[in-house]
Amino acid sequence: MKYLDKSYVKDEYVKRWLTGLSERTKINYLREIHEWLSFVDLTPTEQIKKRMHDLTTEDISERLFFENKFREFKEYLEKKGTLKPDSVKTMLRTVASFFSRNGLPLNLKSGDWKTTSEERAVKRWTPSNEEIKRMYGHANLRDRALLLTLYQSGFSEVDVSALRIEDLKEINENPENEHYLIEKKREKSGETQATCLSYECVHDLKSTLLERGNPQSGFLFVSTTKGKGDRLEVRSINEAMKDLALKTFGIEKAREFKTKNLRSAYNSALLRANIQPQELKDLLFGHARGSARGHYAYDEITIKEAYQKAFEFLTINGVQSRQDISKLKEEFTATKSELAQLIANQQEQIERVGAFLSVFMESTDLSEHNKEHYRRELQLLGVSEEIKKPFNVKGVSKVHVEKLPKPKEGEKHD
Repeated sequence: MKYLDKSYVKDEYVKRWLTGLSERTKINYLREIHEWLSFVDLTPTEQIKKRMHDLTTEDISERLFFENKFREFKEYLEKKGTLKPDSVKTMLRTVASFFSRNGLPLNLKSGDWKTTSEERAVKRWTPSNEEIKRMYGHANLRDRALLLTLYQSGFSEVDVSALRIEDLKEINENPENEHYLIEKKREKSGETQATCLSYECVHDLKSTLLERGNPQSGFLFVSTTKGKGDRLEVRSINEAMKDLALKTFGIEKAREFKTKNLRSAYNSALLRANIQPQELKDLLFGHARGSARGHYAYDEITIKEAYQKAFEFLTINGVQSRQDISKLKEEFTATKSELAQLIANQQEQIERVGAFLSVFMESTDLSEHNKEHYRRELQLLGVSEEIKKPFNVKGVSKVHVEKLPKPKEGEKHD
């Protein structure tokens, strides 16, 4: 077999096929194409040259050689019984991509993609907005920001893992009740996704970054445990969201949860908001824009207006709630400061009174019994006997002494 040494990765047409794709997609495609090469027993270059030749012939069987091989390959994968229907489609997608990105697309029909293997009915769970709110309530600060970035912006976990602080230019100047426009090429497809970080999400992101000391660069989400400060990997994002689902819904329902369900929930919000035209929805979701539309620009206002419509179905707390919470925090901080100052003032007064009494005792002809009594009182006030301050005790007469409360003779001190 010509391809078992994996020299095909250096093939001219393989390189052309993979040009412009993300690193993750390249790795997946190279792994998946191996099965097709084994099946068809032709190198990539041989396939492309044969395809070009076949398209010039009038022999139908030759002209459709690779379409027929494609169908045979699907049947071969199904009979192996080791792949799920979705995995079979993934393998077929890779084959079709190889030809189409080399300018020689296969002439396939919708039925060519449908698997004939039986699949047990699976209930697909897309969390509702109320369920997301419940998950949010179980999250810590970092995971609240993570949840909202995934759910309210429609980014995949791969895209979120790659987000950097530098991608969020001037986010600290973003008004409190405005969404933040963000454009990012998707790691999977290379298509541009133009969406927004909601003002709710921005609020939590700012708090998260503040907790980290407001770094100006680096990854937006980092690990807080193992490898603390390192980029939060895709696996860790999935684990964090799975853990939230477990805390919120329990073991049984959490089994149905996958992080990509959050992107599905975002898509549901776009559908409910009836975003039109389709091109605009494709931008918000990160799908390719049809025909020549992808060559034309769009403006920030258009994206934000469309996003606002969808946000009505995505909001968690609402701006008023967040403003109220912020106000409460400010009031609590102010009250805390006032109490601390009041306590400090009272302590200073106690110290001064204690110092006065200490000097007063030594400056008058009190009996040892009375002096012992006042020393006890000073100790109860938390004032040491050694405290001495330059109080002026001149003019203190025996009248003053008589006015001070004195213990009865013979009174015992505990």
